[in-house]
Amino acid sequence: MELKRELKNLPMIIAVKGHPTEAVELAKHIRYSFINHQDIASNLQQSLPSSSGAATPQLDDLCFNIVCQVASTQLKMEIRVVISVPLHKQIHFDQLEKLAQSADASLMVVQCQTQDERDDLDVRGVVKLAVDTSTPFNVEKLVKKMLDARELLKLKWHFHALKLYTDGKHEQNRNLHCKRCPEDISGSSYQCVECDKHNFHKSCAELASSLDGLRENCPSYLKGNKPNYKYFSKQHRCESCEVSNSDFSEDCHHCLFQTNMKLGHLPIVLRHNSHAHPLSLIIMPHAQNYQYACCGCGKLGESISYRCFDCNFNLHIDCVLLEPPPKSRHHMHPLALDYGLEEDDPDYEDSQCDICKDRNPEDWVYVCEECKWVAHIACAI
Repeated sequence: MELKRELKNLPMIIAVKGHPTEAVELAKHIRYSFINHQDIASNLQQSLPSSSGAATPQLDDLCFNIVCQVASTQLKMEIRVVISVPLHKQIHFDQLEKLAQSADASLMVVQCQTQDERDDLDVRGVVKLAVDTSTPFNVEKLVKKMLDARELLKLKWHFHALKLYTDGKHEQNRNLHCKRCPEDISGSSYQCVECDKHNFHKSCAELASSLDGLRENCPSYLKGNKPNYKYFSKQHRCESCEVSNSDFSEDCHHCLFQTNMKLGHLPIVLRHNSHAHPLSLIIMPHAQNYQYACCGCGKLGESISYRCFDCNFNLHIDCVLLEPPPKSRHHMHPLALDYGLEEDDPDYEDSQCDICKDRNPEDWVYVCEECKWVAHIACAI
């Protein structure tokens, strides 16, 4: 009862993706209002002419809009809601995120699926909990997980999107201190667009940002799709944890950022040939469930990325460090790394991967400049 009472005090939307039965049981258990996308879809289909046939993407969008509208009305009445939705479109998640922000409510996603199923939904900083449907559903266990994440739900943080200000372009430069050195900021600097506590000299932010230096300095435990923070050679507390006399915590994204910055593994800002704008480092606790689709390989990444906020462009650390292989078993000539074939490039106008015969102009590929041979990264290695 104490768990349910504590959870009931959090203004929030719980979006359950997958099985409506788990969503119903959860809503009953914590006494939240329940909205079922499937019920709305069934009623709409019954009211449509028989010639309309099966559900269409337009009908799916309409049902989702109705779910959001009902949820919005209930949130305005301070009624917490559990919604059961397919949530297989990224645009639907984005819509839910905007709804939560407009209602000043927290959003949590509960993913009901078997362990073998893969979910490519990019939930960014939203908490997402997994329920394994191959085992009996334990609602008490799920509620306990939700309460373990309650501090994350209450936490008011942001990603610290950094913007470059050149000499004389920002009057506040003289009042700010570099978070890294920490000298007064003068001249070109990167500054957070949302707060005045995340500011760096340009040279401090881009320190050792050459790819050769990064390949040398980046430890293996920060690479891959899911980093392992327990292998940090030394841990550094953030300012907040120092003030409160708390220990370093892998669940504190400020501690993780501070530790990486002190150790100098990953630069705060990176300039990469695959993108026109500077990329900002994001390093998050695993509990925060920060996920993204990598624009280099197309695969899902977790916890650490380099991101362009303006373009929603994200890269794995492994993809940032990617370089041409010394040799490919599929081709005799040296290869070069190409960050996506240009549609208007006459040399590659109709090119496709010479191994799998597929083509996507946005895919990173290896190319042979001598004979115009092309292969996807995964295919060529």
